[in-house]
Amino acid sequence: MNRLLVSLLITFGLVVAADRVSLALTERAVATQLELSGSLSTRPDVSIRGLPFLTQAIAGEYGDVELSASQVTAGGARLSQLEVSLRGVHVPLGDALSGAVDAVPVDRLRATVVMSYADITRQLRDRRLTVSPAGDQLRVTGSVQVLGRTIAASAVSTVALKGSSVVVTAKRFEVGNGMASRAVTAALAGRFDFVIRLGTLPYGLKLTGLDVQPRGVVATAAATDVTLRRHAA
Repeated sequence: MNRLLVSLLITFGLVVAADRVSLALTERAVATQLELSGSLSTRPDVSIRGLPFLTQAIAGEYGDVELSASQVTAGGARLSQLEVSLRGVHVPLGDALSGAVDAVPVDRLRATVVMSYADITRQLRDRRLTVSPAGDQLRVTGSVQVLGRTIAASAVSTVALKGSSVVVTAKRFEVGNGMASRAVTAALAGRFDFVIRLGTLPYGLKLTGLDVQPRGVVATAAATDVTLRRHAA
């Protein structure tokens, strides 16, 4: 009886060890593939969910993979945070163990793209504008010349998606604690409007929604039936 118990414990330990080793190798292989196929500037953190992992590995299909990367450049734009949920990720166990993963088919992807206010302000440094949240809108702050005077003002602006760009349009202007006069409003027309061009997002993601949050302007994106391949150097 004792020998049987010891054998079972040893077997269980070996299975757990194999499960963890195969998980680590697969996560590393998938992270490398996601970095290269997405042309990301940094290695993403990749987590494969679900237990036991070994049964997924043997089948070569992972139902829930989560990716997170901070301060990355993708599609020519700087993203403060990129979070991607991948559903139905196909990686044969043999390829993962050997490191020979050249293509990763994925059934569905859902992503969150965060552009911090600091990063947006950095893009607007030539126009000397700063950006902050104003409820579900943006507050854009700067200055304008009116009748030979430099006046500090701000605009409460809407944000909208247009293709792969975020369009920011001023709706009302404020000077100090009050509404801007007609003269100031006329001088500010177009001064605080701008466009954030995201360009081509990684993994074939297409923008689907937009929201203003305390952490930044947050866009959602999605894609289906994508094969992640390494881009040629």
